[in-house]
Amino acid sequence: MLISKNFSIIRHCLSLYEKTSQISSISSSSMVFNSTMKKLIDSKQYQKALDVFDKQSKMLTDFDINMALKSCSKLHDYQRGIKIHQQLSSNSLNNCFIQTSLIHFYSESLIFQSEKS
Repeated sequence: MLISKNFSIIRHCLSLYEKTSQISSISSSSMVFNSTMKKLIDSKQYQKALDVFDKQSKMLTDFDINMALKSCSKLHDYQRGIKIHQQLSSNSLNNCFIQTSLIHFYSESLIFQSEKS
């Protein structure tokens, strides 16, 4: 009976360790992704930043979305920005930073469209 309890505790601890390890690796890969996108945008490589964004299909953060929208604005790629906007979750749409990015994106779009006409 005592062995059974100890085994159960050990199994539970291993399960927790595994979950913590997975979270840590996800967090680490997210930080690398954010850093890569930020460096590309800072060096005005907007197309490359969007290419990196497109390859990262899971675990996108609002920070990533902000940078993608900024790249779309700089490249005047409004169709892509609209597509990103349409795929946002309700949580992201309620984020004030995303809302600000969308306002800036659509403002840039209107300015660019009026300048083309």
